[in-house]
This record gives sequence, structure tokens and C-alpha cells, in this order.
Amino acid sequence: MIPANNSKEEEALARFLNKFPFEVAESFDAKQRQAMMTALTSSSPPSRKVDVRKSFSLLGSKYYFVVLLGKDRRTHKRVRIAQIEAHDQGLRRYLSMGLAGSLLSVVVLSTVYVAASAVGVNFFPQSHADNVLFAPKAEATEP
Repeated sequence: MIPANNSKEEEALARFLNKFPFEVAESFDAKQRQAMMTALTSSSPPSRKVDVRKSFSLLGSKYYFVVLLGKDRRTHKRVRIAQIEAHDQGLRRYLSMGLAGSLLSVVVLSTVYVAASAVGVNFFPQSHADNVLFAPKAEATEP
């Protein structure tokens, strides 16, 4: 079994190993356990200017909120990926807004045309849609 723990690092390792089946947890040697302990505890929490974490009860349910503020220390590659993703999202947003706007314009103009035609207003007095769409083509005469 896992030995008794007397430090925070060993407690973290014990919690981690307890998630494994007993046979697997016992199969790790001392060197592997030390490496896992180092990996689990070596990262220190990042320093932030503001780090507020609160929980509260509301209507019988427990909720939490977190407010973090600090310097962006991400690598350039990660920042660039985030910028590309934001750009792609913006491009998708503008394209979808354009498509939705175009569709809305077609629907509104069609509705206005049909409503105006129903009350007798003729926007194109010399032509009708069926004449324009289905009329035989006039053949060009040669001089």
C-alpha cells in the first residue's frame, strides 16, 4: 500500500496514486514516485494583481465566481494562435451577419412587393415579372 505521508507533496502524490487501481499504484518504484511528486508539485501558482475567488448560495444552489487580473505571460506562439482564432471568429461573424442581412433584405423587399401588388401599386408599369422571365428572346436583326 501507499506509505503514510508527512508532507504536502507526499499527500498530493497519495491522492494521485489512489486514483489508480491498487496493482498499478504499487508497481511504481521510488524513482518514479519521486518524479511524479515533482511533476505534481513543482508548478507554483502564478502571481496575479487581483485573484478573487468567492462562493455563495442562491435559491438553494451553490455558485462561485472568480476574478483574475494580471500580466499576460503566455508564449508568443500561444498568443498568435489566440489572435488567429479571434480573427477567424470575427470573419465568421461578419460573413454570417452579411448573409443574414442579405436574406432579410430579400424577404423584406419581396414582402413589400407582394403587398404593394395586392393593393394595386405597380412598381414597374411597363413590365411584369412573368413577361421578363418567360418572354421569348428577341432576335437581333442584322443591318
